[in-house]
Amino acid sequence: MLRLPAAAALLGARDGSSLAARARGADRLLGLSLFAAAALLVVGWLVPIMTVRRFLFFEDRISVLQALEALLERQQYLLFFTMLIFSMLLPLVKIFLAWRLWRRHDVLAEKFDISLKRAEILGRWSMLDVFLMAIAVAAVNLSLIADVHLHWGLYALSGGVLLSLIATTRMSAIAARIRRAA
Repeated sequence: MLRLPAAAALLGARDGSSLAARARGADRLLGLSLFAAAALLVVGWLVPIMTVRRFLFFEDRISVLQALEALLERQQYLLFFTMLIFSMLLPLVKIFLAWRLWRRHDVLAEKFDISLKRAEILGRWSMLDVFLMAIAVAAVNLSLIADVHLHWGLYALSGGVLLSLIATTRMSAIAARIRRAA
């Protein structure tokens, strides 16, 4: 196991009351998985998620940030804020909250369960962006004037959301085990 300060920061805290300090085996990697989830989200925002071809001549590669910019330019404020909140803000807030719970909070404290439930709820809402993108791809593919090709950015975005969901679910299981043992 790595003994570098950066590795210790990613893998877990040395505070005896935190989840990171009480995790055993592969569960000690949950801090690293939260970091990886955040990295995948950022990559998913920056790289193209799809290419849309219209009339065999016009081709647009679209990333999440480009889509947000286009919605803002076209004054589609409702869609802009919906996408901004569900694709960017909620997933980041959820990962940040999960990270704080992983490293700093006492597992046996009353507020821990409430905060962990909040992180799980945020995770469920952050899946909305993946669902909306799937609907958009299906709608474009059903039209006769355009064709959509997916890129690895969509998979990175989906992977980040799923990895953070898995991490918080596992954190809940560890916390329940610790509370039963206490």
